[in-house]
Amino acid sequence: MMQTLRRCSSLAETVVDYEDILTEILLRVPTRPLVRFKCVSKHWLFLISDPKFCHRHMLKNAHPPISAFFSQKSSGFGFVPLHFDHDPTSIRTPGNLIVSARSCNPLNFVHSLHGIEIVQSCNGLFLCCLQPPRYSYPTTASTLVYYVLNPTTNKFTTLTPPAAAAATTDHPRIFGYALAFDPSKSPHYKVVFLWFGDEPPGGCWYPYYHIEIYSSDTRSWRLLDTSFDTHPDVFYNVGVYCNGAVHWVGSDGEMSYYHIDEERVGFVDGFTDSQGWNIGSIQYRYFRESHGGGQLHLIDIHRKCNTKFQVLEMGKDYSGWSVKYNVDLDPLCTAYPHFLQNLFVVLSLAPEENEKDEESSSLLLHVPGKVISYNLRNSTFKSTDLTPKAGVDDSSCRIDRKNHRYVEIWINYQFYMLPYLAGYPVVNVYMFS
Repeated sequence: MMQTLRRCSSLAETVVDYEDILTEILLRVPTRPLVRFKCVSKHWLFLISDPKFCHRHMLKNAHPPISAFFSQKSSGFGFVPLHFDHDPTSIRTPGNLIVSARSCNPLNFVHSLHGIEIVQSCNGLFLCCLQPPRYSYPTTASTLVYYVLNPTTNKFTTLTPPAAAAATTDHPRIFGYALAFDPSKSPHYKVVFLWFGDEPPGGCWYPYYHIEIYSSDTRSWRLLDTSFDTHPDVFYNVGVYCNGAVHWVGSDGEMSYYHIDEERVGFVDGFTDSQGWNIGSIQYRYFRESHGGGQLHLIDIHRKCNTKFQVLEMGKDYSGWSVKYNVDLDPLCTAYPHFLQNLFVVLSLAPEENEKDEESSSLLLHVPGKVISYNLRNSTFKSTDLTPKAGVDDSSCRIDRKNHRYVEIWINYQFYMLPYLAGYPVVNVYMFS
């Protein structure tokens, strides 16, 4: 009898040890194969889907490498992979041949007559909306619908902002939005909407706005008690989330921001010297957070001199913009004449891999058929050929300058049917646990 009890106790300890070892192994598995491992067994499915495991995996992998860059719209979807063994728009046949799988377009997660449009990406999640018909704008609550999508799991949340539901004129009240998500701090996200307190006059600037925030933690909307001044030269249509705040930039670099946790609005003055440039001469503007660096960067590429530009960095104390790098792409023009033809896209600015020197960063660029990593400290570069794909014309860029960063992140979902939250309509919600 005692031997049987000892054997059972030993077996229980072995099972516990196995569970702990398995958990530690799976916590180190990247997100994409982790999703596939759910199919190994019911036990693995239960373990990987557990919210506590998901949160631990997210904390251990809070800053995953960039997997790809997506085009903005589902119609004519384009994709530039950085991890070349992963392409959600292709499948591998039994004969090991790669063929196109257009049904795998990650933006086709809902049916839409005109398609889906990404308005912002934030640490693995996308804020999307219905793409309006050409030459028109959404004007009713039924068309002002937004989605928070995790492309890795193809799960999403559907949101109808209260301000959209309250609109009664041809001009929607919402004029700005932003997704705020930091997996190193919380598994929950927030969506910030800016809207006019009164019906806005058509085509006119409105002097103040309200902020309304949706929280996936409380699954509800919250309207801030006060209104905020609008700065006429700031572009509020899409914000950039960085270090706990959402930021909107203006034509001369002036910046308005809202710190979510502190519920504080701030403003930073723009450039003191525009070097003779004006907003009309800017061909393309890059305004994003550095990947994994927690810094805001601004790049203006001008029509008359598109191979020479500056990388500006905002001080973390909001002291203003400073020149981080002076970039000259002319040495690349001999090897890649696409730069002379203006056939290139700035993808991202990130710390150089395998180097601890914080001053060393690389600028990722896309030209037809290639991805180029340009070291901003020593002006060296390396290029990688994109794998040819059936139906893809690599004589031009696969994505345009309105592209969105994609990183893989594992978050567990549960499905809810919530017709109203605090009196506001929220339907078909896949909630993050």
